[in-house]
Amino acid sequence: MHPEQPPPTPDTGRSRWLALIEPPLALGLVFGISIFFGMFGFVATAFLVEEDPLESLFGMERKLGVELIHDGGETIPTIEETKRIVAAVFDVTDVIVIPEGERAWQLLAWIRGEPAPSSSTELTQQLGALGWSDPVPTVTTLPRYFGAMENPRRMRMYIPPAMTIQALVFSLGGWVMVRWRDPRALRDPARLTTALLWGGGAAIVAFIGSTLVGGGLQLTGWEIEEQGWIQALMADRASLLLLTPWLVVLGPVSEEVFFRGYVFRRLFSSAGPRAAYLVSAVLFALIHWHPVGLPMYLLIGLVFCWVYQKTGNLWAPVLAHVIYNGFVVTLPLLAPVSP
Repeated sequence: MHPEQPPPTPDTGRSRWLALIEPPLALGLVFGISIFFGMFGFVATAFLVEEDPLESLFGMERKLGVELIHDGGETIPTIEETKRIVAAVFDVTDVIVIPEGERAWQLLAWIRGEPAPSSSTELTQQLGALGWSDPVPTVTTLPRYFGAMENPRRMRMYIPPAMTIQALVFSLGGWVMVRWRDPRALRDPARLTTALLWGGGAAIVAFIGSTLVGGGLQLTGWEIEEQGWIQALMADRASLLLLTPWLVVLGPVSEEVFFRGYVFRRLFSSAGPRAAYLVSAVLFALIHWHPVGLPMYLLIGLVFCWVYQKTGNLWAPVLAHVIYNGFVVTLPLLAPVSP
């Protein structure tokens, strides 16, 4: 089909409704398979790298939060010194810092069971001796399971096999569905160089647009906050850098194969452009499991759909997605380290 020709006429009636139902069912199947084999990957990794794999996977840990606030005008200890004190008081090894604005930090650690009742008091005394100002730190603990997705040290072990399995399942699932259904092409694919140029532009549009949407929502009182595991990962540069190939390349490629290569293309030829844009973007947003970020993911999904329709070349949304994730990962790496 040539670029100047109109898009294919959508099917009508029963076939159109079947086309609308098929992608969510296919996503549910693919997602279920990826979870099943992903859990197998988690268990296999635990038995390979953990001293006590069953306890590591199924035993309860607690996320320890130490909220540190300062007045800005007094002498305060460095973040590294504070991390050392927190680790010593609560007998933990991994302590990371999440900036909470210019006047506060959130320190996170992972502990077994409850901290000793005197730990908060002991921590306050040690920080006070170093010149930490009022109000005193607040220590909270939250029970959680499967701490691998919030502990940067364990993320480095568990994310690569889990994301590799998920990427293979999504890519294979999208390819099988396209081969089975054989949806009509959107248009004659643009040359690779043209597609890559469009993809780069779409990445910039998606990044600026999602930033503006997020900022606008925050002005209305909508609290936009990243998921806990992403915050923890962003605060640990070594882990973030090590996991970049999975977060920036493997994940985006597999998602585009499924959501644009299969879902968007299938619906575009069977149910029309509007249904293709809406269903593909909604499913793409839902799969990220981040309710407060849903408007941003919807916008990003729509931009990736648009660049795919514009070029007819799947490399365009793939590159757009890779560059977008690259922006998200690179900015924390370029940010100045907290004192």
